[in-house]
Amino acid sequence: MYVATAGSDYAGFVGAGTSGFEAQGPLGENLGVHTSVGAAQAAVDGHRVRATTTVTRRPRPLRTRRSGAHGRICGPT
Repeated sequence: MYVATAGSDYAGFVGAGTSGFEAQGPLGENLGVHTSVGAAQAAVDGHRVRATTTVTRRPRPLRTRRSGAHGRICGPT
């Protein structure tokens, strides 16, 4: 069995089966049965989840404080 890691993250594994070498991705995806260990390792390496870049978000506007009930000026008239 060959376990692949990318940094400290799990990237998949290759196991020996009766019909060849089975490759699986990091989320349990079946990457197929391959004839050699190298081909199965290449399938796992090619299927590695690539890190996504973070999207910069606009800052949320600050909430405005309101005194009293909205729309009233000096209480009931």
